[in-house]
Amino acid sequence: MAYAAVIQVRIDPDSDREHRHSILNEFVAPEVRALPGFQRGMWMNDGSGTGTCIVVFDTEEHAVSAIVSLTPGGGPQVLSSSIQEVEVEV
Repeated sequence: MAYAAVIQVRIDPDSDREHRHSILNEFVAPEVRALPGFQRGMWMNDGSGTGTCIVVFDTEEHAVSAIVSLTPGGGPQVLSSSIQEVEVEV
């Protein structure tokens, strides 16, 4: 069974979208793809200051160990983080 690391962060709703995407694509995504057990990931923005990251791993242990890499110091303010079992995908 797969497990997802689910993280919500505070982002500036007025920040430049292209800049955010370049940071995610050039730095964050390659590092996340290299994590043990990585399967897939998504980064979402509610448009009002909250970003949500969902990264799926092959095991709970890999998801738990990835939280540190997904919430580095100096990054956006972390509002919440959790590990959740993936029960159904469509």
